[in-house]
Amino acid sequence: MGQAQEPTVTSDVPSVLSILICDYVILEAGTNKKTLVGVFDSVNTTQLPVFQRLGFYARLTDMLGKYRFKIRIVVLDEEEQLVGGLETNEIEATDRLAIMELALNLPPLPLTKTGRYEFQLFANDIYVGRAAISVNQREVR
Repeated sequence: MGQAQEPTVTSDVPSVLSILICDYVILEAGTNKKTLVGVFDSVNTTQLPVFQRLGFYARLTDMLGKYRFKIRIVVLDEEEQLVGGLETNEIEATDRLAIMELALNLPPLPLTKTGRYEFQLFANDIYVGRAAISVNQREVR
């Protein structure tokens, strides 16, 4: 008889309840409550490029197992150009019915052109959801 192998823990694909983009996220010490400051879906500027400070917030459920989350930020143009992103450390979910919050302050993002910027969320390299912002340039009067 061969040696018994440990069962492989597979992770379920999370359900996304919401994804929001904001100026920044405050994490309250002690209670772990999150405050989202300046939720928005468009940036209006008089000049490009502009470096925008951003917070990313996602509420997820239906999770069981180990997860590594990745956020890809792309400009939605002909070639879907990657302009930023980050990856989290591994997180383990033990209660499928629990709500998990992913609250991150991202490094300043260079917004180099007008258009839509999409924040794509991946769990273990599987696409699970997105949020988008529009960048608009207006004339100085």
